[in-house]
Amino acid sequence: MAKFKKKPCEWLPARYVLTAMFFLGMMNAYILRSNISVAIVAMIRTAEADGNGTDGSTSICGEFSFGSTPANKTMQNQGEFDWDETQKGRILSAFFYGYVFMQVPGGYLETKFGGKKVYGISMLIGAILTLLTPVAARVDFWFLFFVRFFMGFFQGVIFPAHHGMWGKWAPPLERSRLLSITCTGTNVGTVIALALSGYIIDQIGWPWVFYITGIVALVWFVAWMLLVHDSPAEHPRISEEEREYIESSIGTNVQEDIPVPWLEFAKSRVVWCLLIGHFCNNWGNYTMLTNLPNYMATILGFNIAENGLLSALSPLTIWVFTVTGGWIIDVIRSRDILDTLNSRRLLTAMGQFLPAIFLIISGFVGCDRAAAVAMLALSAGFGGLSTPGFKICHIEIAPRFGGILFGITNVFGSIPGFIAPEIIGAMTNNNQTREAWMNIFWIGASIYVFGGIVVLLFLRTDIQPWAHAPDKSSADPDVIFLEDIPNTRSQRHSDETKEN
Repeated sequence: MAKFKKKPCEWLPARYVLTAMFFLGMMNAYILRSNISVAIVAMIRTAEADGNGTDGSTSICGEFSFGSTPANKTMQNQGEFDWDETQKGRILSAFFYGYVFMQVPGGYLETKFGGKKVYGISMLIGAILTLLTPVAARVDFWFLFFVRFFMGFFQGVIFPAHHGMWGKWAPPLERSRLLSITCTGTNVGTVIALALSGYIIDQIGWPWVFYITGIVALVWFVAWMLLVHDSPAEHPRISEEEREYIESSIGTNVQEDIPVPWLEFAKSRVVWCLLIGHFCNNWGNYTMLTNLPNYMATILGFNIAENGLLSALSPLTIWVFTVTGGWIIDVIRSRDILDTLNSRRLLTAMGQFLPAIFLIISGFVGCDRAAAVAMLALSAGFGGLSTPGFKICHIEIAPRFGGILFGITNVFGSIPGFIAPEIIGAMTNNNQTREAWMNIFWIGASIYVFGGIVVLLFLRTDIQPWAHAPDKSSADPDVIFLEDIPNTRSQRHSDETKEN
């Protein structure tokens, strides 16, 4: 029996190295995206308070701190810019204005130039723009806006590049696990960005939030370019055994090109329900991501360090609920308690209606800080159940076009990223009151409920007629389904038993 030559990746499979690098890449991407949410609270100059909070300087609920540092002290000492709430909202939304443009083109760039270059260069540019952020802010408001805009523009390719590379690297039986691990980097990155930004600002000033995170991203970029390759065939250190395992399980034959049914996409009710659901769920997510630190400071009165730490609870609960929800739906389906469609409807209902309820409750609890923080965290956490609820149904209704469909719905899902901060900024400009934020919560809750109703009415999980290959008998499917992949280890054992 021929033995494969040992290579450096023999004991550390190359696909696991890629998993680690993608996890760290997603983590860094979301740190660069989210760090300004806390930093901008400290960047803006606050006037002496008149006690009513309407000038945006002192919180409605009064100053509060777990430690000895009074709330808002850090902001008064370090604020440099006389921006109003409308301008603050515009800066927070700038990233998402750019982000929407590259969702669909990102997939094409990955196929044209390779995911290693597309993903890596995107992160390199993001790191450089992050390092430029303090300078841009001090030069001109619009300079900072366009720095954030182009950061979003270039980061728009990371998910298409990520999915495209895994199409060449992830064996079908490992695909869900490997992609789940890498995508959790987004939640970890958001938690780190919010939690550490407040501490860094409190200790050494807001510019260092951008300097530190930018430098860390540059270090990751160097490691990425040295360790990662576009496919197993191009990897110089992969073992022959691993390369053959990946290529034989995925398949390397050139498949027949199937035309994308764009018109059928536009006419499909289930595609529209996914699009609307994605928009409505992300409205709540992005409201929490970009504006929660502002609410923590201006209404609840937490100082900058505690603001960041407590704001990080929301993305942390999203991560916990998303992972837990995925496990729950697998148990429900494996035990035949509910079929796939109804199990996804269950999580969708929980992921759209419960966040609306907790969001409204958070406004009614007033200045009970513990209750308000808990309700906001629960609202964000339950919203995470929509991911295993309906946000992965693209691959179920159209396995061949799942990536394209996700890109389309994610374009609309990114729109709240720039609309929500603009609206919130306009509603709270010279009006930082509980009443204004209560109206914001009512709007968010209504959007949650509307999206939930639409998805529950029109969601499907069966493959749509327009998603099938034109002629199944003459072409292999582009997507390899798990049930079609033999368990090679079990098959090998069976063959050996027969021989004996």
